Amino acid sequence: MGLRRGKRAVALAVAVVAGSLGAPPAAVAAPPAPGTTATPTHDTAGADLSVWPRPQSLRANGAPVAVTDEVALLADPSADPHSVEALRALLRQAGARRVTDSAGPGALVVRAGTDPARRNDRHALPSGGYELSVGRGGVSLNGTGEDGLFHAVQTLRQLLRPDGTIAAAVVRDWPGTAVRGITEGFYGTAWTHRQRLAQVGFMGRTKQNRYLYAPGDDLYRQARWREPYPARQRAEFRELAERARGNHVKLGWAVAPGQAMCFASDADVRALTRKLDAMWALGFRAFQLQFQDVSYSEWHCDADAERFGSGPRAAARAQSRVANAVARHLAARHPGAAGLSLMPTEYYEDGTTDYRRALASELDKAVEVAWTGVGVVPRTITGGELADAREALGHPLVTMDNYPVNDYDPGRIFLGPYQGREPAVATGSAALLANAMQQPEASRIPLFTAADYAWNPRSYSPRESWRAAIADLAGGDRRREQALAALAGNDASSVLDAEESAYLRPLTEAYWRDRTSGGDAARRLREAFTVLRELPRRLSDTALASEVAPWSEQLAGYGEAGTAALDMLDAQHAGDTAAAWTAYRRLGALRAGLESARVEVGTDVLDPFLQRAQKAYASWAGIDHEPPRNPGDPSDDRTLHFPRPRPLTAVTVLTDPGTGGTVEAHVPGQGWRPIGRLSGSGATEVRVRGRDADGAADSGAGEARTPGRHERDSGSPVDAVRVVGPAPSRVRHLVPWFTDSPATSLELERDEVDAETGRALRLTAGLGSLRPADARGRLTVEAPEGVRVRVPKGELTVKRGSAVEVPVEVTVERGTPIRSYDIRLGFAGATRTLTVRAFPPTGGPDLARTGTARSSADETPDFPASAANDGDPDTRWSSPVDDGAWWQVELPRPARLGQVALRWQDAHPSAYRVQVSADGRRWRTAAAVRDSRGGRESLRMDERDVRFVRVQGEKRATRFGYSLWSAEAYAITE
Repeated sequence: MGLRRGKRAVALAVAVVAGSLGAPPAAVAAPPAPGTTATPTHDTAGADLSVWPRPQSLRANGAPVAVTDEVALLADPSADPHSVEALRALLRQAGARRVTDSAGPGALVVRAGTDPARRNDRHALPSGGYELSVGRGGVSLNGTGEDGLFHAVQTLRQLLRPDGTIAAAVVRDWPGTAVRGITEGFYGTAWTHRQRLAQVGFMGRTKQNRYLYAPGDDLYRQARWREPYPARQRAEFRELAERARGNHVKLGWAVAPGQAMCFASDADVRALTRKLDAMWALGFRAFQLQFQDVSYSEWHCDADAERFGSGPRAAARAQSRVANAVARHLAARHPGAAGLSLMPTEYYEDGTTDYRRALASELDKAVEVAWTGVGVVPRTITGGELADAREALGHPLVTMDNYPVNDYDPGRIFLGPYQGREPAVATGSAALLANAMQQPEASRIPLFTAADYAWNPRSYSPRESWRAAIADLAGGDRRREQALAALAGNDASSVLDAEESAYLRPLTEAYWRDRTSGGDAARRLREAFTVLRELPRRLSDTALASEVAPWSEQLAGYGEAGTAALDMLDAQHAGDTAAAWTAYRRLGALRAGLESARVEVGTDVLDPFLQRAQKAYASWAGIDHEPPRNPGDPSDDRTLHFPRPRPLTAVTVLTDPGTGGTVEAHVPGQGWRPIGRLSGSGATEVRVRGRDADGAADSGAGEARTPGRHERDSGSPVDAVRVVGPAPSRVRHLVPWFTDSPATSLELERDEVDAETGRALRLTAGLGSLRPADARGRLTVEAPEGVRVRVPKGELTVKRGSAVEVPVEVTVERGTPIRSYDIRLGFAGATRTLTVRAFPPTGGPDLARTGTARSSADETPDFPASAANDGDPDTRWSSPVDDGAWWQVELPRPARLGQVALRWQDAHPSAYRVQVSADGRRWRTAAAVRDSRGGRESLRMDERDVRFVRVQGEKRATRFGYSLWSAEAYAITE
């Protein structure tokens, strides 16, 4: 289909679908060989037997077979000539100098044959299946039906080894879906003729057998459908059809006549069948009528209103009339045509409607009906949804999946694997077509995986198939494969799966985790950024380069920015203020350029990494606590006045490189004093010392310790600092550091925690340095009797401007009174208090699971109170819009209740109470929550004789009612 560009939000609800086509009956379930089961046998011989699409049965068969100079190709007279010629070319590629039709001494013998499909033989392979054997006896290929031998040749091609031998294997294989292919159905610039020819070759290699021509902007199949295509395009269609025949791909053509047709007119129907005849003459062998844009009430002739009336049923009757006439014409005039399919107006809805009932009743049973799943671009499609749609529409379904099409979001390319579709969708569909992107080469990554799924849905592995697709497109070039993996990895998110940059996320997380302790993480992340930087160059000599240029260039920019960020962080670690400032400025400029791009890549990982790096520098250089300009000061003044005199420890000045000037401090009653000169690097750091023993201040110009770093005497506390000399606009940041401010920070992930007695509770403490120096010290603990706290031993070092997380383990010993305890932690002058609420241990079965649920009211019968304790994670209770709504459960027997675990949907309370009762009439509050954020929440208590548990809402966090996925209750075990 094509989704109209520029209307992304609307597109996902009402976008136009363009294309799929009729198909022969879906493939039967995997047929076993006589005396065997239907369970697929996976690759058992390593990389030499890597075949895609993944065969149903594949096993090793001994040592590789050498391709001799002379090869005897013994083909049955009935063997498909295209397949035999492809096999002959393959043998020459493998090293055969002569391919003969008789076996000479020492020649490798290759036998090729074809069997007719036998539909009534449950042991026989379905059409398109094949058997392939490579071993000591030579090579044998035997296909079933028109396509089987060709598929066997495609598998043999993948068994060729670089040394000129063929991996020995035995394969028994067949398609899980009878009709598998792609749709060119997007809006925007259609593919060129050359691109279509190449795509057909790709389809042949990946065992796809259907190509639907349905560009969204082709008027000759829409408003101007009566008119013939121009002569040049007709010639191109003929060449495309010939290429398709050679690759065992059937061409389909979709027409959308509804906006320019009188449905009641026999003349218009005849005009439509004449156009289909003309397309047949050009080589198209399958057809689809598309009515997704047809109005239920607006007709294009008075006869339609008179004959059909108006409304959904009228539209269905009109469309059925035309489709039935076309189906009869095709059956009579072109007996070899695939069955006609129809794209209905309601192609993505769920359930039965007036329109669907009328269509099911009026449409000829031989006509197939297309759908996209439940939704235009559904995240998942299940076998149950397929069955429901098939029942509602009353016809075999052609599944037209709108992935990876991107016309509704042209700033994205969707290169992630095909996923979220149950195997039953493939095996239960009459045809399965994936709608391609405007970028044909890039589309091959997801289309390769869709072909793999359609061929063998039960053994399909999205990630493995995706890696194989990338390797296939790279064509054996290792550097290109790395580039493609980076391109696809950072353009993988879609409606099907929101995960982006899955390969890069663990690298960035490892970097931040290990940054201060060294390790290999920095090297690996730098290598990943290098691949991004080199993306355009690595792809430069490929057909892919131009079509993905906006995205590869954007990723190259991220690679440059990521490298600059690492350079900056390395310079910080080394204490090189000049290099760190230079890299920070470069990073800012690069990131600003990235923000103006019109395409989107790696949003979940790449930009957040750059943001975090910039924040790390801001903390390191003090920018994050730089005082604001003083109210009333001139805009061009670079003077900072302090509310009160304070002792300085350092001053950081960041300027444009090459800026000259002096840093001065103002001592009350004594005036301005120079404390350092600006560094030409742009990064100046003046360290301030105390007075000499006799109280005299040093009046010399500061001594440089490293480029841009000086030490000077501050003497008394100062009430202002300034930069004298340069134009104020060249001074970017002026940061004073004070001796009387905290040198370190100590943060806890939570200030209050619940702990079961006798069980260790693990949390983390964050240590930070708040001065322009490393922080060192021990993490100290003061805990009351009965509470054990374990923290790292020995001195800890926190690098300047950074923070580290250290483990803290708290155990409230058994027998300790049940109450709250305060634990005091300290690090290098910073302190924090952790309050631990001790509770008895809980466990055993979920008491609510077997209880009886009730509520103040249910939003609808679809969301009853019982859904919150039925054990199904996908069902929920929802209340009406009422702050005081409640949900409760009656437990099977009284219990000493210790824990209630809740899982809220997005519609959750901001404040609520958990109440308990012995009789359901007199309630007491066991726990109260005043700042709920929804999600999973666990509440502790020690309540005896509890038979009823109620979750009492007090205030809603959203405009909706309350929505509770699950509620669990656990008893105290001691």
